[in-house]
This record gives sequence, structure tokens and C-alpha cells, in this order.
Amino acid sequence: MLKKLVLVVGMLSVSGCVTNGEDFPSDLEWVNMGATKKEDVRSLLGEPYSVGSSSGRQTWKYGFYRSKLLGKSMAKELKFYWDTDGTVKNFTFESSFPNDKK
Repeated sequence: MLKKLVLVVGMLSVSGCVTNGEDFPSDLEWVNMGATKKEDVRSLLGEPYSVGSSSGRQTWKYGFYRSKLLGKSMAKELKFYWDTDGTVKNFTFESSFPNDKK
């Protein structure tokens, strides 16, 4: 554990930036509620960063996080709420990356 901490601190001091998660496209025009299936999402984005449940419905979250020692840290998250038939019931997207704020 101590070795990991030393490695992370060393990386931060050299790069000043740590990323977590896989970056994904912010353009979500391909998502159609009631039509886009789990297989579609998995083939385009890969495995979700985390899974969960909201009001009894399965959720998948994709996240990309860039933490900086100095300066502004940024994050983006895409969360899918699945219907019982395996299609997108709803989804949310949030980002603090400058390109997504346009």
C-alpha cells in the first residue's frame, strides 16, 4: 500500500495530473430512448465504469476523471437507466470539460 501511495505522489509531482476511467465521446445523438440496447452501448463504449440500481432499475455509469495537483480538475459522466426489456429508459450526461460546455 505504501508503495502505491509513493508511486501516485511521484506521478503527481512529475505530471501534475492523474486520470481515472476511459474517455468516451460526448456526442450522444446515437442514443435513442426505448431503442438503444445494452449491446449497442457496450459495443460503442465498452464495459461500464460502475453499475448500480435506481428505483429498482439497473444503471450503468461511464466516467472519465482528470485530477490535477494544480489547476482545475475535470470530469464527465454518462449514466444509463435501463428498462426491463434491456433498452435505454433514460440517460444523463454531465461534464466540466471545456469542449463540452459549448
